[in-house]
Amino acid sequence: MRTRTLVGVAAVSLTVVAGVTAYALRPTAAPGADPAMWPVETLTAAPAALPHALHVTPADCPGFSLMSPVPEDSRNVPGSGSYTVLLGGAHHALWVCLGPVAQTGGARASVADQLGLDDSVEGVEMYSRDATLVHAPAGELVRVDRAFGPAEPPRLTDWLVDHGGYTYAFGYLHPTDDASRWADVEAMLASVTWDE
Repeated sequence: MRTRTLVGVAAVSLTVVAGVTAYALRPTAAPGADPAMWPVETLTAAPAALPHALHVTPADCPGFSLMSPVPEDSRNVPGSGSYTVLLGGAHHALWVCLGPVAQTGGARASVADQLGLDDSVEGVEMYSRDATLVHAPAGELVRVDRAFGPAEPPRLTDWLVDHGGYTYAFGYLHPTDDASRWADVEAMLASVTWDE
């Protein structure tokens, strides 16, 4: 009788362990792909110290204005899909309209789809991580860090935002381990006003 009881307890224990293991190993969504789990921050930068007003009119999307620490760069082509501000050295602020939300899925979905390895950027392997929701005057921004290798530090940070039915990406491209113009880029983001 005692042997049967021990065998029964062992069988129940193994069933419980197997069930717990199966639950722990079940397929799940990509790590970090759920926007409800992303950290939330508030953009606290103040644009008042930036001296240059810029107006950006991307192709096929409503435009916007912002303040900049440097004057407008004449190499930007009016009506193109992207806009670059050379901040000095190898530091660039990038402004792009990605298209209608109906095509992009919106800022949150765009970032969630790109987390992990994304080699769709002109054949270059790019690793996207650390998605964060950021409350800003221009609306809810979705920030994501991008690196050019799985263990590399970020070289590009993008902030995506939906406005007026379109998704925009504002980026900061910088040298490895030198994000010294971060405060300028955040102040630029804080200064964005949309064309109505």
